[in-house]
Amino acid sequence: MRKILSILVILTAVIFSSCDNNYSVFNGGTGGLIVDAESTSIPKRGIANVDVYAYTSSGSRDSDFNNWREGTVFSPSDSYYGHTSTDANGSFVISNIVWKEKKPDFGKDADFTTIYLLYFHENYGLTKDQTVITSDSTSDTVYAELTTIKKTTSLNISIIDVSNSAQATADILVRISVPQNTDSLNAAPKLYEQLINGSGIINITYPRWKNVSDRTNKIENTPQINISYAQSADNVHWKACANGDNATSDYAFLPDNFSVTKTVQNNTFNISLYGKATRIALPTVNGTYGTNDGVIISMKAKDSEGNYTIDCGETSTFAQTVGSSNIQTHGHFSGLGTGFFITDSQYTGRYKTIDVEFYTGNSAISGSQRTLRSDIPSYNLSL
Repeated sequence: MRKILSILVILTAVIFSSCDNNYSVFNGGTGGLIVDAESTSIPKRGIANVDVYAYTSSGSRDSDFNNWREGTVFSPSDSYYGHTSTDANGSFVISNIVWKEKKPDFGKDADFTTIYLLYFHENYGLTKDQTVITSDSTSDTVYAELTTIKKTTSLNISIIDVSNSAQATADILVRISVPQNTDSLNAAPKLYEQLINGSGIINITYPRWKNVSDRTNKIENTPQINISYAQSADNVHWKACANGDNATSDYAFLPDNFSVTKTVQNNTFNISLYGKATRIALPTVNGTYGTNDGVIISMKAKDSEGNYTIDCGETSTFAQTVGSSNIQTHGHFSGLGTGFFITDSQYTGRYKTIDVEFYTGNSAISGSQRTLRSDIPSYNLSL
C-alpha cells in the first residue's frame, strides 16, 4: 500500500510539473512617435525626453498612474517591465519584452500580447496608453499626441540704463521666481537665474490652468512673477533703479531686497529692467584760460558737505595753431576730468549733476564754478 501511495504522489508531482511547464515564452518590442497635440506643423512636432514605461499588467500600470500627483515627478514602482526616453524627434524603441502564454494564438511559433504604457514629461504630465505587439519583432505600433499641462513663455529681457535709454553694458544677474501653484496644488515657486549683458531670453514654465473649470473653458494661467537683478561683479558700479514709475516719479535706486512684479501673458513677453551707474565717470573738460601758456590749472568737485575737495585732475595751458594760417592762440587746456570717477548711490535723476570749480595753485579762479552732467561726455569752457 505504501508503495502504491508513493507512486501516486510522484505521478501527481509529474503531472503538475508538466502543467507548469506547458507555457510558451515569446519576446517582442514596440516603438513609435510621441508628438505635441497642439503642434501646427506637418507632421506634428515630436516631444523630446518623454519617459516611456512599458508594463505587461494593466493593474500594475494603473496603480502607478493613480499614485502619481500632478506637479510631482513620476516615480514608478518596480512593476514596470521596460523603460526608455524619446529622442529629439519624439521617437522611441523598447525591445526584448518577454511574456509567456499557455495557449498561444498561433501555436508555439508565434503570439501577440497587449503592452500597457505610461508616458511622463514634466510639461505634459502622466498619460496612459497601450499597444499590441507580436513576437519576434519590434515595430512602430505607437503614435501618441500629448497635450501640455504647463505653459512656456519666452521672456525677452532688456537691461536699460536710464541715463541714455540704451542697453546696459554690465553683466547683470537676473533672478526670476515663477509660481507653480494651482487651486489644488501647493507647490514651491520655480527659480530661474541667468547672466544678461544688454539683452537676453529666459524661458519659464508654469501651470497652464489654475483649475479644471479654467481648463474646460480654455482660460490659461497668467502668473505674477517676481524679478530681482544686480550687477555680477566684485566691484559693483551699477544698480537697479526706478524708471519714473515709483511714487515720486523719479529714478531713485531700488533697495537691496527689491523685486519687480510682472504679470506674464502670451507665449512671448517683453520685459525692460532699469538701472544706472553708482560709479560715475566725469566728463572731459577742455577750454581756455587767459592768454598765458604754462599755467597749471586744476579742477575739483564738490563733496557731500558742499566743499570743493574732490580732485579731478590738473593740466597746463598751451598754445594752439589755428587752421593753416600758422597763427597761434594761447591759454588752451584739455583733459581735465579724464579718468576720474565719483561714487554716488543716492542721486535720483537719470544722470548725476557734478558741481566743479577750477584753480590755479591753491586759489580758485573767480567765477569758474560750473555744473556738469554725467550724461554729457565732454565740455568746452572759457574760464
